[in-house]
Amino acid sequence: MLTTPRRQTLRKTERLYEKKAIDTLFAEGESITQSPVRLLWKRNEGESKPSVKAAFTVPRKNFKKAVDRNLLKRRMREAYRKNKYILIGAVDSKLQHYHLMFVYISREKVLYKEIETKIVLTLQRLASKSSGK
Repeated sequence: MLTTPRRQTLRKTERLYEKKAIDTLFAEGESITQSPVRLLWKRNEGESKPSVKAAFTVPRKNFKKAVDRNLLKRRMREAYRKNKYILIGAVDSKLQHYHLMFVYISREKVLYKEIETKIVLTLQRLASKSSGK
């Protein structure tokens, strides 16, 4: 059974912000969709700590106001920060490295609780894929 770690942080080193890495993620990555969130992921070879790097985006096409986009990104980051142990436990045991991109795909604002449940489901599906189930 998985237990939550003491500190639930999301440090700069855990963020995916390199343009080249993001471009290759969109070009070559696989996806898992649980509306309103789509997870793009790609296994990386030969990287050091941290084992998982994540980024979050909300398309301007769906939400014109920056206030709305920032609110939804904040909700996704918080849900990931609180539940990333689901994936990190499975990945660290296999010494694998992943790049993740969470994309908000709905056209309506959704409550935090629904976003959190969908992010948990996507992390569980990715963890099961990484462990070979």
